[in-house]
Amino acid sequence: MSFFRSHRIAAGLGVLGAGLALSCGALFAQAPRAAAPAGAAPAAGPGSTGPAAPGTDASAPGGAATAPNAGAAGAEKQQDSLTVENLIGDAVSLSNQEYPEVDKAIQRFRNGDLTGARDYLTMAKQKYPKLPPVDLLLAKMFVFLRDGDRARQQLELTVKNNPTDPEAYLLLADLAFAEGRTTEADALFQKARGYVEKFNDNAKRQQNFNIRTLAGLAAVNERREQWAEANALLSQWVKIDPDSDAAHTRLGVTLYHLGKPDQALAEFKKARDLKPTAPHPQVVLGSLYAQDKKIAEAQKAFETAYREDGKNEATARAYAQWLIQQDQLDKAQQVAAAMRKSQPNSIAALMLDGVIAKMRNQPEAAEEALTKVLNLDVTNADATNLLALILADSSNPAQQEKALSYAKMNAQRFPNNPQANVAYAWVLTKLNRGSEAGDYLQRVLQQRNNLTADSAYLIARIFLHNNQKEQAKLALEQVLQQAGNGMFMFRKDAEKTLKELGGTVPQPGGPAAAAPAAASSAAPATGRATAGGTQSRAGATQTPPVAGQ
Repeated sequence: MSFFRSHRIAAGLGVLGAGLALSCGALFAQAPRAAAPAGAAPAAGPGSTGPAAPGTDASAPGGAATAPNAGAAGAEKQQDSLTVENLIGDAVSLSNQEYPEVDKAIQRFRNGDLTGARDYLTMAKQKYPKLPPVDLLLAKMFVFLRDGDRARQQLELTVKNNPTDPEAYLLLADLAFAEGRTTEADALFQKARGYVEKFNDNAKRQQNFNIRTLAGLAAVNERREQWAEANALLSQWVKIDPDSDAAHTRLGVTLYHLGKPDQALAEFKKARDLKPTAPHPQVVLGSLYAQDKKIAEAQKAFETAYREDGKNEATARAYAQWLIQQDQLDKAQQVAAAMRKSQPNSIAALMLDGVIAKMRNQPEAAEEALTKVLNLDVTNADATNLLALILADSSNPAQQEKALSYAKMNAQRFPNNPQANVAYAWVLTKLNRGSEAGDYLQRVLQQRNNLTADSAYLIARIFLHNNQKEQAKLALEQVLQQAGNGMFMFRKDAEKTLKELGGTVPQPGGPAAAAPAAASSAAPATGRATAGGTQSRAGATQTPPVAGQ
């Protein structure tokens, strides 16, 4: 890659920061975090875990949202979640009524017949007046399709044609919150709140709006670290919907920040009683202690969780991640080995084992674990990427060619996935095919999707390979700062390289991630994920993420 071309790429990436949010630890399911960052939008909806909002990069209180164009597999999964239940289940009861017109609208929408979809939705609205406005339903459908621009257009039409319906304001608030425009989000939530108080067209929707408004306003206060104000709003949510695990989790977080860890733990326990698949209460508490750098308290919490619930894969994984962050790789490997022994075909256990082996400089063990992942799931993009990176480090030309084959296959299979493109660019760079590497970095620039900390590190290494030492230094400083205490496989390599370049390793402030989930039936957000990420109750309707949830 020429100097001028790679320089343009560096400038376009804003040295990795502008428009490319770091999503740390993508190989792992993260433990809940304590406060919503500037990249997440508040969503609240009973049990909503629906599609990602277009343009999002953080989980929302109405469901986990991901960046658009995250690969063919992701897009197909999002379309698969576009069902009658997920589209209108938060507005009407589906237990004793079918909605064939809505089902036909979805079919027409999937086939690209937008006029036909609108016609069927119009018929449905005339037949079932309790349904949301047609423009709003179309906006939700575009959210499922990850088409943010057209979703926004439909929301604007909703405001024009149905100015007193609160939901469009809630979704626009989600978008503003997710894009870091907190004051605008606050104003939109407040505006929605006024309409919610007067809304009487549909009792089920009004209940949903009440929850989403409380959760959204609470998320605004959480972001501003106004814990007492957030606590008051979340307490109201719990009164309205005492069966919401997300409400209890977020309430617990505010209690922790108000200096009441015992009461916080009690709320986390309530959340898990309501939703057995929720994180272990001590894992949530340990994550909060870790954020505050209270290492002894965090260690006690994680060890308690593992002792009580070590057979649970999510709990064991969270403990292993904690150990990795504390550089206790030997102990983390023991946990991963126990997970594999308990569940030999668990992809999560195999991935964890492979990553730890990579970090311990045991490429053969890492290759064994990752190869088994691919034997179980040949399309696993994370395993393919990591295997390519491991093989590329080999001095054996045959292994390097194998690495190239894996990386190329992944980049071709998932052309819109930034991690796949960066991994391929790195392998090409190592094989002195810099011009081709530049093509794939340009893709990352054009897509402006999320980068993991590890992918950002590889871009810094590409800068260094092209003798752009200052760009590499700035990139490394930024990735280490943004990665915080989250999972970062190449952390030691990044710190070592930065020191060699004369840079200063930043002191991490804490994990850069969204707050613990807040579940409640949410509608789709047309932007980044909503603040306070949501976790659904068993059997709850799945809907797109929205603010206030």
